[in-house]
Amino acid sequence: MKIVCLKGGLGNQLFEYCRYRQLQQQHRGRTYLYYDLRRLKSHGRALLTEGFDVALPSTPFWIQMLVVGIKLLRELHLFSRLYDDLRDDCLLIDDYSQDRRFIVDAHRLLPFRKLPLSPYAQDLEQQILAATDSVAVHVRRGDYLHPSNLPHFGLCTVDYYQEAVSHIRRKHPDATFFVFSDDATWAAQHLTFDRTVYVRPHPDDCDTIDLRLMSLCHHHIMANSTFSFWGAWLSPHQGINIYPSRWFADPMWHVPDIFPSHWMGLDTPLGTSAR
Repeated sequence: MKIVCLKGGLGNQLFEYCRYRQLQQQHRGRTYLYYDLRRLKSHGRALLTEGFDVALPSTPFWIQMLVVGIKLLRELHLFSRLYDDLRDDCLLIDDYSQDRRFIVDAHRLLPFRKLPLSPYAQDLEQQILAATDSVAVHVRRGDYLHPSNLPHFGLCTVDYYQEAVSHIRRKHPDATFFVFSDDATWAAQHLTFDRTVYVRPHPDDCDTIDLRLMSLCHHHIMANSTFSFWGAWLSPHQGINIYPSRWFADPMWHVPDIFPSHWMGLDTPLGTSAR
């Protein structure tokens, strides 16, 4: 039996759900999802079902109580085999499951839900589809700017984006860059490239619509964010995918093994100030 915790933002949930489905197949259904409301609450309790056509099971009460008990044992440093997910026989999987091994079937497991698009998103979709070489550029700032997060996560710098854009332009001089960001004002002020469309947040469109629009692009320039990663991973195109190889500013945090060998990592330092 396995219990997978569902927590974090959309990017993390997609990894966790894929792992849950993989374990469900391996253990013939004796796998459960536990919804960590405390860690989902920090992301507005938004679930992946809002944008993906998947069905999430309910959690039996006895599983909820079992998880509470296992977490208490973890606090007391007792019976680690129950929660040490490096062990094959553990019960509770409470990490973010960021590993390529768990997402090999992601395209099949994660179909986008057919959501209504605002007129703005419809126009943006047509621009992406009409572009000869569309490039999704993702800029994540938002919660990374919080003093408790900034020294650990860091921010992709203007130098990183300029280097990535130059690399794509050398191979695709007619490329159009679609900049998606949770800080559209900063992006428009600092990422001043030719043939660029700055995507404005629209109140009628959820985050998954941005993710789907990103996935329609031929090429991707990612931030150090799993949201960026999924925009590239779920794309049907085999274009140029560029990511920051220094995924975290904190040198003690390890880069997750999620990037295919043919993707391009740029070794540009991450910024640790809000500029």
